[in-house]
Amino acid sequence: MPPLRSAAALVVAGILGLVTAACIGQTAAEDGASNDPQVAANPPNPGQLANFHKALADLQGRRTGRVTIVQIGDSHTASDHFSGRLRELFQQRFGDGGRGMLPPGSPFPYYRPYQVEVSQSGRWEVLSSNSSANGDAGIYGLSGFVVRGRTPTDTMTLNASEGRVFDRIEVEVMRQPGGGALDVFIDGRSAGVIDTKGSIYDLHRRSFDAPGSAYVELRPRGNGTVDIADWAVYRRGPGVVLTSHGFSGAQVKLLDRWNFHFVAEQMRNLRPALIILAFGTNEGFAPQERLGDYAAEFRSRVQALRQAAPGASIVIVGPPDANRLPSYCGRIKGERPCAPLSRSEAADYSHRLAGGDRALCRWHTPAAVDYVRRAQQQVARQMNVYFWDWSSVQGGTCGADRWTRQELAHRDRVHMRQDGYWQSADSLFETLMRGYRNR
Repeated sequence: MPPLRSAAALVVAGILGLVTAACIGQTAAEDGASNDPQVAANPPNPGQLANFHKALADLQGRRTGRVTIVQIGDSHTASDHFSGRLRELFQQRFGDGGRGMLPPGSPFPYYRPYQVEVSQSGRWEVLSSNSSANGDAGIYGLSGFVVRGRTPTDTMTLNASEGRVFDRIEVEVMRQPGGGALDVFIDGRSAGVIDTKGSIYDLHRRSFDAPGSAYVELRPRGNGTVDIADWAVYRRGPGVVLTSHGFSGAQVKLLDRWNFHFVAEQMRNLRPALIILAFGTNEGFAPQERLGDYAAEFRSRVQALRQAAPGASIVIVGPPDANRLPSYCGRIKGERPCAPLSRSEAADYSHRLAGGDRALCRWHTPAAVDYVRRAQQQVARQMNVYFWDWSSVQGGTCGADRWTRQELAHRDRVHMRQDGYWQSADSLFETLMRGYRNR
């Protein structure tokens, strides 16, 4: 935290910041860069969300009992503020189908899913598809995690938030040679045992009826390795389930480490009506020359999800605005202005950054963020899926800086506060419902 200064000094600094921002903005404009923020995302065309809207209509008409949404993304999804608010809005409108699938246990620090509290104790080993260090590509399903236990002192719990209950639990494990037994307890009573021994490493699902329950505990018996892929809780009766899987620091290429035989099987069970894919921030902070043909690579991952869930509508959520102040620029970050890169700065951005160019010493959107966003838009057009420009909610370029000053985003100008994520989710919900209301 920067040292406190007098009110007069802050006023002077603020005036200087405004003057500097105006000068930088003028320079960028003179160099041909556009500073006009987008104020609204384009609405989807009628066909892009047809399957999703039909599923919602069938739910309201009692022709189906559940509509599932699957969201996959980076840290903006991992926090569950964005996906949690979206889940809440859909469940308020269409009914509560339960929390749905979650990664097993508590697989990363600060994991705080909405609607449930989760914990794990003992010596569980967490394997993540977001880490290439494990040498274990191909063992992951939709959650992107495998949590491995070996002894009865390894325990994993899920507790529904106050006032909430569930009626069914599903546990997905990986059967394997030498696999051990997993005890399942619901509300403190034994509900059964899952045998994870098998001839090959393969996904296995077990369901347990648990009407009006609120607590689940999983515990290996200690007679072999137990690999847990995910668990899920559902409510009886019609409603929406939004299953979200987020990975801090991730790029969309982490999907390459998933076993799409497992993913396709899980999608057949879930039968999602909508898939939301929300990556791009971490790619946007990478050197653009290292991204290669990002559009082609992004398209291949969208196509893999489409093949796994051919009945689902797909929404690509572009990266929100995010701003950088290079580390060589000094510590008093909050007083620096934000202004977009000029065209010449954007064209030679990586070289300027590596060389410590002092002209970059203001908050700005890294050059690759726009490149990634445009590539995702291109893929959406080619595949006729809806692209939602998250940055439009923030007012376009330098929106992250504005939201930070409005206390809607954190000081890193990348991650949002709860209110920022909720405002974003409200906007996406309204956009997704726009065509449905006109049915």
